[in-house]
Parts: sequence; structure tokens; C-alpha cells
Amino acid sequence: MQAPSSMPIVPSIPFSVIKYPVIAVIALLTYGFIGSTLIMRLDIINAIYFTIITTATVGYGDISPQSPIQKFFVVTLVLGGASLIAYAFTLIIMVVSMTVEDITSGARHRRMLRAAKNHFILCGYGRVGSTVHNELLKRNQSVVIIEKNQMIIEKELWTDPDVLAIHGDATDEGIMADAGIKSARGVIITTGDDVDNLFITLTAREIHPDIWIVTRASKKVNIKRLYHSGANKVISPESSGAEDIYFAAIQPTIMKITEMHDVSDIRKESEIILKHGCTLENIEYHLPEFKEPLARKIGITKMDELDRFLESLDKDPKRKKSLERIYESVSGIHSHWISGPDKKTLGKVAEELKKEGYLLGVDLNEEEIKEAAQKYGRLVEVVIKPEIKITETHTVLEIREEAEIILKHGCTLEDIEYYLPGFHEPLKRKVGLSETKEMERFLKRLEEDSARTEALERLYTLSGGGIHSHRISGPDTKSLESVEKDLKKKGFLLGVNLSHEEVFSKIKEYGRVGELLIRHEPGATDDKKIIISNGGRILDSKHYLPGLEQVVTRKLYLKDDKDLERCEEEYNKPEAKRSLDTLSQISKNIHSHTVSAADVKTMKKIIKALDKSGLLLGADLPENEIWDIVENAETAAFCVE
Repeated sequence: MQAPSSMPIVPSIPFSVIKYPVIAVIALLTYGFIGSTLIMRLDIINAIYFTIITTATVGYGDISPQSPIQKFFVVTLVLGGASLIAYAFTLIIMVVSMTVEDITSGARHRRMLRAAKNHFILCGYGRVGSTVHNELLKRNQSVVIIEKNQMIIEKELWTDPDVLAIHGDATDEGIMADAGIKSARGVIITTGDDVDNLFITLTAREIHPDIWIVTRASKKVNIKRLYHSGANKVISPESSGAEDIYFAAIQPTIMKITEMHDVSDIRKESEIILKHGCTLENIEYHLPEFKEPLARKIGITKMDELDRFLESLDKDPKRKKSLERIYESVSGIHSHWISGPDKKTLGKVAEELKKEGYLLGVDLNEEEIKEAAQKYGRLVEVVIKPEIKITETHTVLEIREEAEIILKHGCTLEDIEYYLPGFHEPLKRKVGLSETKEMERFLKRLEEDSARTEALERLYTLSGGGIHSHRISGPDTKSLESVEKDLKKKGFLLGVNLSHEEVFSKIKEYGRVGELLIRHEPGATDDKKIIISNGGRILDSKHYLPGLEQVVTRKLYLKDDKDLERCEEEYNKPEAKRSLDTLSQISKNIHSHTVSAADVKTMKKIIKALDKSGLLLGADLPENEIWDIVENAETAAFCVE
């Protein structure tokens, strides 16, 4: 929608501008034709000919007026033609002037911004912002982008005629006003700077106290501050994707409907939802005896998408039969999350679905859905491949033993979840390992690629020192019980079907990663030597800046004396030494190391050695205690040479 400087868009000419000239031409030609036949007494062909040459002020002289009334008629026809030509010429000049002015001054752009209604304002078009923008466009949402990087505006946004973007700082009230915040549906803030996000939130909330605001938080410590500044939702992309930001943004206009119908009613149900401009986001099947519903993402916004899905069912009878079996298993009872332009529209959808006899309820919780299933449904035997989630602890070197136990019982290793510090949700990767030869190929690639092995070791180290989970499926429950028994006997198993809270509790109990708070003079490496000599690995170093409550993190990953020597060489470089000395002095010589060890016993040994040396201030301290220590510590002498 924005006209870029490199690809100007010529504004369309409103019909009202050309309507009156066309009417004038038709009226003049009609007047000339009637006068030529009645006053000049010409036949039809000559009347048309005489009218046109006279109106065009050509006048060849082959037909001349004789009587006074004929001469008067010709004079009026000539004057009318001359006036019409002057009017048309003036109109052309005006249209060209307006076109040039619109292109050069951005008047069209401003008109489009003023016309924007019920749209989202997206602040920041970086990696996260561009992905969120794509998610919004998939749902046919209107978006105005505010981006302060002029290169991104000119080379990425203004080159697309379907994108409406403003160059400027979103903390500026004037820019927000230009983006139409008063008539906007919501504000989405996705810049990578939490300070900018904070001020943008404050600005948006001050201008529009009731608008829905979703903002990104790059650091976990800033989530609470962003909520306090006025954000309705704060999303951390490390634990939530762009799609989560989209769903948070549309939360005021999203609704969960629970229905009961057959596969043959899918088209009618979807037509009711889509014709109101709503999006069918997902489907949830409520299987009997299952705590959580079986959910699948849909994201249908147009009828042609639905048509393609239904056509694929008709072309694949097996697929259609599978869907019919699922519907039979749940007695046709399922739920959808649907989003719409406003609550009023969602209400209309619910009314029509109820009138059609599909709707069981709106925004029902799991208990209410179960009650509806008991009232309207029928129990059907469901045959599902048994599976369990196992949580284990072992090293990369023990992957073969673990996999052999799972595979020998005819089971499949479906996926793996790593639990990384600072992330609320695990890092999940699909595996699908069901044959020994697949395992051998994977292990061979690890042996041949040392960099890949080291990367996997780091991931295991960060994930509680080797704590991770697998979802494994088997031919029957007996096979899964055998796997569970063998893994427990081997010492790998920590638990089965644990919740996230239980897994993180296990990490605290059995994990071999600790956060050690240390204080020493700049340049000293005694702490690192103690950790490495006692069998530990140093993952990073964090410096705490008092007053700002900001943390500066340096990635290290020191695992042996050779790595430590390399680190010391880097530190002795003048520029590096100057930077690190300054950082140490600002943080009062206090920093922490994330340390991993082979087992809990080794970690305790490292902590004891550091404590004995007098360097240790604490281990695995809560964040508020760390800041108390930093704020109350004696300030180090500050001098930068």
C-alpha cells in the first residue's frame, strides 16, 4: 500500500472527476445534432458530420449557415466546443499535477494511513517482526509497520506495494498518531531492545489507555518491567515463536467453540465461520480417558483452502476413513479456536452454529466439555499406539546404550526434548528412530564430525548436564514397561510422563549444572583453574552492572587446560584486557560462571574448592540475592589506562 521512491504508484482517478466532462461532451453533441437537423435542415449523416467538425472548431466551410438563426446556432456550437476543449485541457493538467504531487509528497500514503481502521501497529521489522508480519498477513489482518531503520524501509518494505510502513521512532507520539493508533486494534512491539520496547509501551498506553499491547522481551529479567509499563502480554521469542505473539495479539477477539457434528458437516460449519471473515485456527478432539485433547493446527481463512482439504479427502479414501474414525471415536464432539475482527462478529458465528444445531458451548473448560461428552456422546473403543514420555540423564557417549535398549523391544524413539536455562519451554526435535541401522548412521556421523559432536555435548551439558526427555512409542504397553525397566536398571531413567515442573525439579535434584557467584581481581584466573582441575566445564561468565540491573554475558565453554591457555592469551591482548578490566571494575569484580560437571559429587567438590580458596560468594543463588550482594559490595577502584 506504500508507494516506494523507486516504484511510484500512480493514484487512481476518481470517477467523479471525469463524470462531468463526459456529460458535457454528450450534451454538446446532442445539442449539435438536434440543431443541425432542425435549424440547419441537414440529413442524419451530414448533421453528425457538421456537429463534429464545428464542435472541434475545424469548420471546413463546405456547409455554411445562411439565415440569422442558423448563424446564431453555429456560434453557440463553436463556443461550446472551444469551452469544452479548454475544460478538458485544464482537467488533464490538474490530474497530472495531483499525480506528481502524490508521488513526490506522499499524500497518497498519508491518505491510506488516515483511512486505516481496526488494524495492528507493528513496531520493529527485524527477524521476529517480519515473521509476525507474515503470520498476520496469513490471517488477512491489516498492518501498519513502524521501523526506524531507513534501509529496511526503502529496500524491503517500500518495494512491496501491499505493505504500509512508516519510517520513524515508535516512541514518538507523532509517529504513533500517524500510524493511526486511535483507530488501531492493537500494538505489537518486536524490537530487539527491551529499553525501546519499554518506552514504546509507555507511549502507546499513554495515547490509547484501552488498546491491546503485546511486546517482546529479549531478557527474562525485563518481563515484569514491561508488564508494569502497561503491556497486556509480554512474549519471549526464546520460549515462544511469532505465532504465539500473533495469538497473544488477537486474544481479545478469539473464541473457543465446542461442537458436535459428522465429517459430512465440515463444509457447512466452515462456511459459517469463514463468511464472517473469521479464521479457523485449530481443531481439538476430546478422546475419552485422555486428560489433554488431541490438537491440530489448521489456520484456514479462505474457502479455497477448505475446498483443497475436502478434495484431498475425496481423492484419498483411506485418509477420509481415518478422519471418520476419529469423529466416531469422539462422537463427533470437538473444539475449534476461531479468531475474528471483533467480538460482535464472533457472537454472530456462535448464533449461526447454534441455529444449525452444531454448537454445544463457547469457551468451555475441560470439565464442561467432558460433561457435554457424557450427555451427548457415546463411548467408542479407540485403538492408539501406546507411548510414554521418559526423562533421563546420561552423556553423549551413552547414546548408543540408551537407543539399543529402546530398539531391542521394538519401540520407536519419536523425539527428544532439551531443557535449557532461562527457557520456559523445552527445545524439541523430532527423531523418529526405529531401526538399528539408522542409529549406526547417526553415531557414525558424530564420529566423523568433531564439531557436531562438540555442539551436541554442549547441548547435553546445558540441559541439566545431560537431562533430557524422549517420547517413545511401542507395539504394546508390555514393550514400554520393559524399556522403562531396562533404562532404570542402567541408571538412566529419572521418571516417566513427568510434567515440566517435575522435570525442572529433577534438574535441581540431579542436574550437574550450577551457577557459581565469584569475586576476584581483574585478570586472575584462579577460579577457572580450580573448576577445570576438578573436572568441571565453564560455559559462560556473567557480569552484573549495579544500578542498571543489567547482566553482560560472555560465552566461554572452557573444558581443559588448553582452552584455559587460549582464554588467557585472548585476555592479554590490549583491547580485550582494557574492556574486561573496565567491565570487572564496574561490576565490583563480581561475576558468575555457569559450570557443568560429570555428576553431582564432582559439582560439590568444585564448590568446596572454590569456597576454601575464598573466591566463592555463593552457589545457585536466587536472582534477588545476587543483586543484593552486588549492590552492597564495596566499589572497586576504577581506573582505565
